[in-house]
Amino acid sequence: MTPQVDGIVRRPDGANVAFLLIHGFGADVDELASLGEELENRGIASFAVRVAGHGTTPEDLSTKTWQDLYDSVLAGLKLVKSWNPSHLFIAGLSMGGVLTLRLAALEEGIDGIVVFSPAIDIGGGVYRLLPILKHIVKFKRVDLSYIPKMYDLPRSKYDRDSLAAAHELLKLGSDSRKKLKDVRIPTLVIQSGADKTIDPSNGQYVFDKIASQNKELHVIEGAEHVITCHPTRNIAYSYVFEFIKKYVAR
Repeated sequence: MTPQVDGIVRRPDGANVAFLLIHGFGADVDELASLGEELENRGIASFAVRVAGHGTTPEDLSTKTWQDLYDSVLAGLKLVKSWNPSHLFIAGLSMGGVLTLRLAALEEGIDGIVVFSPAIDIGGGVYRLLPILKHIVKFKRVDLSYIPKMYDLPRSKYDRDSLAAAHELLKLGSDSRKKLKDVRIPTLVIQSGADKTIDPSNGQYVFDKIASQNKELHVIEGAEHVITCHPTRNIAYSYVFEFIKKYVAR
C-alpha cells in the first residue's frame, strides 16, 4: 500500500531516477524547490516530503518527537520506492541532512545521498540548557527580516522556535551520530562555508565519521546555511549532478 504522506511530487515522463528531498528545522518544502526544479529539468523525479510538524504551526511542531520526524521521512522514502525507480537518492538540508544520514544508515535500497550543511552536532551553548529551558520558555521569537537580505529565493520559516522541538532536534542529532558508522553508501557532503546557523565543521565531521568508501566533501565559501535558496546554489548543484552521473548508468 502506498503510504499517505504530505509533500511536493515532481515526476517527469520517463524518469528512472528519483530523489527524496528533506527540508530543515522549522522550514517547509519550498526550501528545496530550486533543487526539485533542477532535477525535473534533467528528467529526474523527486518528492519533497513535508516533515512532521512543519507547514502547520510552531505549536504543532512542539508536540512532535524526533521519532515522529523520522517516521514522516520514512513514509516519504516508501512513497518514492513505490515508483520503482532504477536509482534512488536522498538529499537533505540541515535537519534534513541528519534525517538523510539516518535513513542511509537504517534503510536499504538507497543508491546515494546528498547532505547540505548537516545539523548533526549542535549541542553547544544554550542548547545544553534546553532540557530545562523548554519547561520555562515554550517558544522563542525568530527575526525573519534577514531572509530577503541573505537569500535570493523565498523560503518559509516559522517565526517562533519551539524549545521542546529544538530539544528533539538535539536528541535526533545525538542518536544519529551513533549511526554514522553504518552509512556505507556513496555520499556527497556540501557544506556552506559562511554558515551562521550551525558550525561549518559539521560537514567535515560527517565526512570523517561515515563508513562510505565513496564520499566527497565540498565546502562552498561564501555560501549561507540554506544554500538551496542562496545565489551559490548553482555551484552546489554542479557537484550534485556530477555525483549523480557517477552512480547512474543513463
